[in-house]
Amino acid sequence: MTTKTLCIIIPVYNEAEGLPDLLDRLGAIADSLADEFALIVDYIVIDDGSRDGSFALLKEYDFGARATRLLRFSRNFGKEAALSAGIDAAQYSDAAVLMDADLQHPPEMIADFVRIWLTEDIDSVYAYKPSRLRSEGPMKAALSKLFFWVINHDLRYDIPPGAGDFRLVNQRFMNALRSLPESDRFMKGLYGWVGFRQTGLPLEPPPRLRGKSNYNPLQLLLVTLDAITSFTTMPLRLMALSGVVIAAVSAAYGIYIVIQYFFFPAVPTGIVSVLALIAFFGGVQMMFLGLLGEYVGKSVLEAKKRPIYILSDDISRKENTIADRG
Repeated sequence: MTTKTLCIIIPVYNEAEGLPDLLDRLGAIADSLADEFALIVDYIVIDDGSRDGSFALLKEYDFGARATRLLRFSRNFGKEAALSAGIDAAQYSDAAVLMDADLQHPPEMIADFVRIWLTEDIDSVYAYKPSRLRSEGPMKAALSKLFFWVINHDLRYDIPPGAGDFRLVNQRFMNALRSLPESDRFMKGLYGWVGFRQTGLPLEPPPRLRGKSNYNPLQLLLVTLDAITSFTTMPLRLMALSGVVIAAVSAAYGIYIVIQYFFFPAVPTGIVSVLALIAFFGGVQMMFLGLLGEYVGKSVLEAKKRPIYILSDDISRKENTIADRG
């Protein structure tokens, strides 16, 4: 029986404070996987333009005999690009695990992923939050539910609510992801788009022990807008529907004004309500134009065909490197 290879892909951005803990725990899990499943476990770590010494720490860390490939971007290209770089580099592995570096993706769960992959012939095993209400509060949970309703509406595939990037994907799944040409990527959507056999495991993420999140509320809003405009035209349909509704309401109001003029001449006409309506419709038009501009802007960026990322360093930490296996 041929020994299978598992690659652990870790995007890193300003995670120097917590990296030693992560790598120590991963080392123990990798040894356990090698013993239990007879797997060869490799690492691919992608530094996404960190400014806190994360890459220097990675170069100095003792990975032992384990094959490790350290990639460093020429600047910050974003997590989606880092995940794509890791998948590109894992072309000689039978499967890969994608995970964050902040330890909110517990390394110990990798064994559950591997067990399902090996015993059930699943192409992708992912972790999902069973309930956002408990960890994120009612407002964020409601917005998340609305987001997934919009993005999944009228699609031939499904993006599982609560599913993230923490997942195992086999080589067939990775080949499908590599074949996608777009440079502006929303990986959680691409996982659903490529299809194949997928299954999920519930995960309540533990609290972040070190460092802080790289996403503030404004960035999360922009990521959400980017995801929606990348994967569905539902907002454009809602714009058209809103136009119909507004036109109907305006027509009804116009009829009301005509009736008031002829049958109730003593009732004074309010200039304030007219100005409020003008401001309201002007705001709606600006919002719709901005949304339309998002779609046009994405088309322009994709037409330029720029690379998803640019590497400044590519370091292999063992003679028998991951690439040498090809």
